[in-house]
Amino acid sequence: MTFSYSKLKKIAFLLLALPTLVFAVGFLRLWVALPVAALLIFAYIWSIRREKEEAEEYQLSLRPWQLLVLLLIISLWCAMSGLGNLYYQSSDWAARNAIFRDLIRFDWPVVYNVSGSALVYYIAFWLPAALFGKLAAFFGADIGHAFAVGNIALLVWSILNMLVIVLLVLLYVRAHSVKRFFITLAIFIGFSGLDIVGALCHRIFGVEIPYHLEWWTSYQYTSMAACLGWVFNQAIPAWLTIICFLHEKKMRNYAFLLVLCAACAPLPCIGLAVYMLVTLIVRAVRACREKRIPELLKEVLTPQNLIATAILLPIWLTYYMTNLAVSADRGLLISEPDRLALGALLALAAIAVGIAVLLYLKKREWIYAAVVGATLLVLALWGNSNLEVNRKYLIAVLLEAVVYLALLAWGYRKTLLYRVAFFSAIFCPLFSIGTAFDFCMRASIPTVFIFMILSIQFLFEHEDVITLRCEVPAQKRVPRVLCFLLIAVLLVGSVTAMREFFTGFYAVATEGKLAVVNDHIYTFNRTFEGVRYGAALNFTAAGYWETAFFRFFAK
Repeated sequence: MTFSYSKLKKIAFLLLALPTLVFAVGFLRLWVALPVAALLIFAYIWSIRREKEEAEEYQLSLRPWQLLVLLLIISLWCAMSGLGNLYYQSSDWAARNAIFRDLIRFDWPVVYNVSGSALVYYIAFWLPAALFGKLAAFFGADIGHAFAVGNIALLVWSILNMLVIVLLVLLYVRAHSVKRFFITLAIFIGFSGLDIVGALCHRIFGVEIPYHLEWWTSYQYTSMAACLGWVFNQAIPAWLTIICFLHEKKMRNYAFLLVLCAACAPLPCIGLAVYMLVTLIVRAVRACREKRIPELLKEVLTPQNLIATAILLPIWLTYYMTNLAVSADRGLLISEPDRLALGALLALAAIAVGIAVLLYLKKREWIYAAVVGATLLVLALWGNSNLEVNRKYLIAVLLEAVVYLALLAWGYRKTLLYRVAFFSAIFCPLFSIGTAFDFCMRASIPTVFIFMILSIQFLFEHEDVITLRCEVPAQKRVPRVLCFLLIAVLLVGSVTAMREFFTGFYAVATEGKLAVVNDHIYTFNRTFEGVRYGAALNFTAAGYWETAFFRFFAK
């Protein structure tokens, strides 16, 4: 069976657009829902149109048995991550099960009569599957059976998304052989930073190794396996958006993709927006030099981008601000410095990034960009006077990002994608939302994904060097060593995924059953106290009736 981006793109964009379409029809007033739905459908149709330069594109051929193996592996991975409520679930699933049950149980938008609040969270990915649960309830099923139907639908929905994601990854890295097919799958599932190294270093100083390895540091770059097992509702749509972004040759769908991603995963969307914004700046500078501004504007100001920016984005922003408005103290902060330091840091960082872009355009040597990167690092440490925090930050960045940046620099240091990943990896941990570290964990998802893609590409580009058994030519010695080092790093990093799977195995063996479901919250239609009250603020909004979304847009 043959696949190309133009074919898979239709399905991928549909999967990204469907949650927003369901949200519009289910949550908005009729006079708002109808035009929004119509414009979204129009934007989707316009976004999948093929242009002349897309006539010739790379096609990937997979045998039927490969597709069957791919489907089985993805289905097993999704089920073992907790989807479908058929296996062990991590601690984050308590809230996610409650959210999904409330979406099935209550009318949309979900309003709680006990707590006097509304459900306001990144709910979009659940919505298509929740429809099946609501349909079961409509035909007389009780909430238990309706919830079970919804969970099976959620599992199928997730598998479908993951199948398209992996096919697009296979296509992007040109995994045309059976060997490349399995290598890509293995790296995709097992990719992670060197969490086990950080955990072992802490063990030397008497700190117990956590059952979730990535808890060894607060500055977490979440692995692929942990993303699916803990925050599937953000990771899956984010991965799909990122791989579509990598495939897109022009910017005519950038804003459309970004807003559809924001509907399900706002924080990963911010991380991806950096890549798109820098790409726009670079192309804008080139267009000015070559006097092709009209062509650039035509490429950017497409109907789908305008509809996403002017219509869809304001609706999603007002919805999310309903939650943020009740806890204004959780604004975007740099880790512990004051607001003046934040302003100075961002201003200097903007200047440094601008210099880096100019160096890229002038095709200067990498040493200049390295100097800029070192400057940014100094600025980051200057912005945080706490030596203990700086130490943790440096160790985390070294083990989670720098190790990949160093190994991949030889092949990709002059590419824009690598350079943006470089700055993103350094700066992402410096931001947090209030006292939590969710921003780093989720906004880093695009960068972790891109590290994974570049690692696969690097190995495939030097495949002949790895398998070389005779005397190695001088020009191939460096990539050969780098490939072996990269393989070693990937193997060590995969311990994180193995630990995630082992945790599930252990829980199932201990409980004596497969479905070790984490569902103790059950519903947010209750009064929370203590720690749970603080956690509930992440998912609900008090005083929702005074907000713009519920006053003007919601049913």
